[in-house]
Parts: sequence; C-alpha cells; structure tokens
Amino acid sequence: MPASSVSSTSLAACAAVRTMPTSTSACSCNRWIRSAMGLGTTEQERMVLGQLSLLGASFPEMQQPTELDRLVVAQHFGLKTRLLDWTSNPLVVLWFACQDRQTGDAFVYALEADTLQKEGLYSRDPFKVDVTRAFQPRLNNPRILAQHGWFTLHRFSQRSKAFVPLDTNPTTVKHLTEIRIPAKRRSLILDSLYRHGISRRTLFPDTECLCTFMSWRYKLA
Repeated sequence: MPASSVSSTSLAACAAVRTMPTSTSACSCNRWIRSAMGLGTTEQERMVLGQLSLLGASFPEMQQPTELDRLVVAQHFGLKTRLLDWTSNPLVVLWFACQDRQTGDAFVYALEADTLQKEGLYSRDPFKVDVTRAFQPRLNNPRILAQHGWFTLHRFSQRSKAFVPLDTNPTTVKHLTEIRIPAKRRSLILDSLYRHGISRRTLFPDTECLCTFMSWRYKLA
C-alpha cells in the first residue's frame, strides 16, 4: 500500500526506559548501533538480508516481493536493521513504553509523518534513500496488523559516517515530540490498557506471548 494514500498521519514510538532524558534520546530509534560506526555498512546489511532470505526460504513470512518488505519482516522478528518501529495507535506505544522491565521514567515520541512519506518507496532500493522516510508496511503479518505498525527508513550519512538521528535531523526534529511517562504511573497504565484491550496477548497473537501474558495477568512467580 503506498504510504501517500494516508494523510494526516501521526505516529508514535517508545524509547528505552531511562531515569533522565538525554540529548540523543530520539536516536535510540536507530536500533542497529554498529560497532564500526566509522564505516559504511550498506554492503554488510545487504549480505545479511540475503543470508536471511536463503536460510529462511522455507518460512512463509520470508516470501516477500521486495527488499523493503524483507527488511520489514527482519526488523519485526528481531534482526537489527535501518528501520525503526512506529505505530499509529497511541495505546499500543503506551504499552510498549510501560512494559519495559527497566525502572525509571519511560518516554514516548510522537512524529508527524505526512511530509516524510513518498509514493513508490517499495519500488526503490531501501539502501539508497537520500532522506529519512516514513511508510506503512503491507499488513501481511499478524503482529504488524495487531500493533498498527508503521516504520521509518533511515538514511546513512556518508559525510558523518553514521545514521542520522531523528532529533538532530533538520527534516524530522521539528515534527518530533517527546512525552515523559512517570515511573510511578507505568503499572497503573498497563492495568488500564488491559481493560481497554491492549496487552501482550492482543499485540503478539501467538502461543508463547499468550503464556507470558497469563503469567503477568495472574502474577505467577
């Protein structure tokens, strides 16, 4: 589905829980913090994605028509990529922010994504984007569907030899808002979200996460 078919799009993501905000808070969106930050990693990314396609050829979810689709699947199942997870549902991002096992305040980031969308992104090389882009993935997997998933695709700056953080990117920083969630409210928010149908059971519709949910719901040791 072309991202441009959606207008007035507001997205939300959560950052790692921390006790105090830092100037690089929104940078935590770029999940692949590489050990060789001084080097371009595009060829390594292509190689890893190619290996994933070969080794996962028997998995139905890996039968994807484009490289960007394969990046979405890889990101969603834990591979480190140049994508960042977002959601169009603010209740979903509240759950992700508050369920983190770390202590301290949690932070949610809201992004006005209209100007970051571009038609035809799926037909382009995701490793050659010139600016950071937001896009809606194909709703072809239960987790993306349940989580109202969106993504941002981040460019690698050849000048600085690093990925461009959202909070220092002049194109995105003016559309980014930080919201702090006090640590003492996190448990209450999770209970409230459960009453409104938002929990691990509904966001991760599989047997493993259902069992994790049951342990949380009934406070099993």
